[in-house]
Amino acid sequence: MADYLGDNNKRKVHDLLNQKENCQIDEIMIVHKRYFIPDTFVQANSEGYDSCVWCIDASQK
Repeated sequence: MADYLGDNNKRKVHDLLNQKENCQIDEIMIVHKRYFIPDTFVQANSEGYDSCVWCIDASQK
C-alpha cells in the first residue's frame, strides 16, 4: 500500500499512514487520485502538491 495520496483536484497530498477525519480522503474521486513514484512526500511536493494541513505535520516537510 502507498504512503502518500495526491488529490489532483485540490493539489493536496495526504499521508495515508496518518489519516485524520478532516482529510476527507474517502471523498476524493478515483479520477482525482494520484500516487507517486517514488512514494515520498518530497516527490509529491516536487510535483506541485501542497501538504494536507490535517495529516502532514511540519516534521515531514
